[in-house]
Amino acid sequence: MRVSALEATIATLEGAVRDLEPATLSGDAARQVVELAARGERLFGALKSLAARRVSESNAWRVQGERTAAHWLARNTGTSVGQAVTTLETAARLHELPALDAAYRAGTLSPTQANEIASAAAADPAAERELLDAAAKDGAAGLRERCRRVKAAATSDDAARHEAIRRTRSLRHWTDPDGAFRIDGRLLPEDGAEILAGLEPFRARIFGAARAAGRREPYAAYLADALVAMARAAPTGSGTARSLPRASVHVRVDHTAFRRGHVEPGETCEIAGIGPIPVASARALAADAVISAIVCDGVDVKAVAHLGRSIPAHVRTALIARDLVCVVPGCHTRDGLEIDHIVAFADGGVTGLSNLCRMCRWHHSLKTHQGYRLTGGPGDWGWEPPETHAHGPPDDITDTRESLGPI
Repeated sequence: MRVSALEATIATLEGAVRDLEPATLSGDAARQVVELAARGERLFGALKSLAARRVSESNAWRVQGERTAAHWLARNTGTSVGQAVTTLETAARLHELPALDAAYRAGTLSPTQANEIASAAAADPAAERELLDAAAKDGAAGLRERCRRVKAAATSDDAARHEAIRRTRSLRHWTDPDGAFRIDGRLLPEDGAEILAGLEPFRARIFGAARAAGRREPYAAYLADALVAMARAAPTGSGTARSLPRASVHVRVDHTAFRRGHVEPGETCEIAGIGPIPVASARALAADAVISAIVCDGVDVKAVAHLGRSIPAHVRTALIARDLVCVVPGCHTRDGLEIDHIVAFADGGVTGLSNLCRMCRWHHSLKTHQGYRLTGGPGDWGWEPPETHAHGPPDDITDTRESLGPI
């Protein structure tokens, strides 16, 4: 294979993509383009895997000073190191799995399918042909399940298999480029089942409250909310109910931004190890957690101001007794209510019963991040939307926690 020929092919493809006007295609032509692009994607995936194997074997990746071949591949392909490791492992196994190698080179398998088959066939080479047939008719989900069964059957010692999973258990988190917090876990099956069982009551309550309020969101969204609710409901280390702030959170924020309510160019507001957050979220956290506002000038820390203040237990008790449901008129949500400073603590609002109320997470988020206002007082609450949201909240509103969480 000549690299120059591949470069010419890429140049032709670049021109085709650049000149494509989807609106000029008929439905049938668009379908054909998608099918051809999918085949090309599979072929390029195989090409990348095979060439990456050679880069790894020849140590050519060392030229750029990378730690490992996987780190080099991740950087050059825009994937994670974990994905790069899987790609290299699959490529290394292909010479032992001729049928898989041929199918991959023919463009009939995606990299994901090839990875699954290579991993399972490494445990049981006799299953290679069966798994290739499954890839052709069962789809990605069906193939993944078939591969899981093959690997389980190849290990006759259940205890050893169980211990192998236990040794590789993990929980990792990272922040996406858009600022979203992400989690990936690898657990024993029974532990995973216990987590899902523990989440279900929270999910059911959140789902019921959403339906009662006329909101419909994906199942996965309710499950994400359930995970947060379960974490907030967890007892303290002594097993007793929470009476102290839930956490000590260190927010790196410019004091002027905290007081102003938003950051300006050159200013910072972020949670260490997590990433940037809105100043509104930092203000909200201050009501329940001990917030260390690390005031910086460039790389020098100039001061540390502790901004948080917890709510006394007797005030919480009185608040629970007074606000049995979300205070927003027409909302009767009882579960997972969160405490809100009507006048924000950062704006001089006092941490007292007269300046506190309980709201559902949805309305709390609208008030914190979307400019909605709560007016009036106990027995005569009012709810005013901002002018830009006079017709209701946008569909893509971010339901971000403010202050205290469910109590």
